[in-house]
Amino acid sequence: MSAASLLATLGQWAPLLVVVTPLLLAGLLTLPRLVGRISVLAPWAGLPALLAGLGAPETELLLPGLMLGSSLMIDAIGRPFLVLLALLWLVAGWLAGERLRCRGPALLFLLAMSGSFGLAVAGNLMVFLLASTVGAYALYGLAARQPGARAFLVLLVLSDLLLFELLLLLVKGGIGLSLATAPSAALGGSAILLLLTVLGFGAKAAVFGLHAWLPRMLSGPAAEFGQILPGFVFAAGLLPWVRLLATGEPPGSGAMILAWVALAGLGLAVMLGTLQGSRRALLGYSISALSGFWLVLLSVAGGDEAMPHGTVDASVATMALGQAGLALASLLARGAPSPARQSWLDWSINGFAVLLLADALVAMLGAFSVDARMPVVISAYLLFGVLIGQLLWNRQQGDGAALAFSPRLPLLLVLSAALWAILMADPLAVASVAALALFISAATSLLLAPLLARLPRVPPGDLLLTAVRLPRLLGGR
Repeated sequence: MSAASLLATLGQWAPLLVVVTPLLLAGLLTLPRLVGRISVLAPWAGLPALLAGLGAPETELLLPGLMLGSSLMIDAIGRPFLVLLALLWLVAGWLAGERLRCRGPALLFLLAMSGSFGLAVAGNLMVFLLASTVGAYALYGLAARQPGARAFLVLLVLSDLLLFELLLLLVKGGIGLSLATAPSAALGGSAILLLLTVLGFGAKAAVFGLHAWLPRMLSGPAAEFGQILPGFVFAAGLLPWVRLLATGEPPGSGAMILAWVALAGLGLAVMLGTLQGSRRALLGYSISALSGFWLVLLSVAGGDEAMPHGTVDASVATMALGQAGLALASLLARGAPSPARQSWLDWSINGFAVLLLADALVAMLGAFSVDARMPVVISAYLLFGVLIGQLLWNRQQGDGAALAFSPRLPLLLVLSAALWAILMADPLAVASVAALALFISAATSLLLAPLLARLPRVPPGDLLLTAVRLPRLLGGR
């Protein structure tokens, strides 16, 4: 067999290899004599996925004998997520360190990794839900001692019930389950299917109202979850929204109602984010706000006010999401040293990462055929700009010395995000108004940050306490 034919064969089977590699290592952990060696290899099990994401051709691997004609694929939408997930899992393995020397954590780590990669290469909804189930419950096993783990488990069960009902309704209606040709028009034409899609995946996307687990889990002591959890949110929540809703045709009035509801959730996430005492909790609310922001854009792209004959460039949208994911991962890898201990490099990395996040937000709008001057769009950028300003202020405390890392790791991540931004660079005239709104809001938030820092702090994910304190806050007591 020639080298060219070998590479072609590997490219065809690449979607299966990225899923099977962590599973194979997990299976070998059942052999006691191999536990030590496999534990050393576990942090590097994401390398095949990274290589496949960077170099494998677009391909679809049909598995007709499995689960309603399942398939795996690498396409323009899934590829950026595959690269992002591979990078985050490699960093998480590095941060986990000695914790992966034990068989139990290593097994759960590999299972969660395999499920995560399965989300990026799933070719139909059945495979996607299977990968989501494997990855999510293995992740719960890893995070069982983290704060917020019980809320995470409850929302996982709720999400799976909603998605199982969605699957049954799609099959009953004779709608195809292939993600290559997503049943988006059918989803948009049915309020029930649209609601199940938004809520079912929204629980895993940590959209506001279903978000309480994320800020609390990120505030826990295990550093690796700062990389694993954002990857899970992006792959299990935002990716299926792209595949199922980005090219859909939801009715105009229903789409705008969904957009305004998502905007309200975004606003509440921003409000609670500004009241956090922990930087990692602030980033948790930032991820939740990003989910709401993404839902706003998806909604208005299918509404009556979308540009005529416009389409959603899903590949550009996912590239922008990948850039945002790397920027957030860099911010989460920084820890929270006190201002007196922060060097010029710390401040530079933080500022560069936040600017890359802002750039990704502006780039997202370029993938959607919508008018950037729509009130709901401008409002979304104004609200998210508040969080951008708070992240630039960079004086959140309370994360603990255990999360104060060397600058090398966040520097590596932020440089990766910068390279990502260069690769997708494209002038976006449509987003100029949104960029101005984001800049004005971020600058105002940055100037007001010392005053906002005097407000009472709210525990991560604690909505009840926020409701109790709100009258006192408004009354100035």
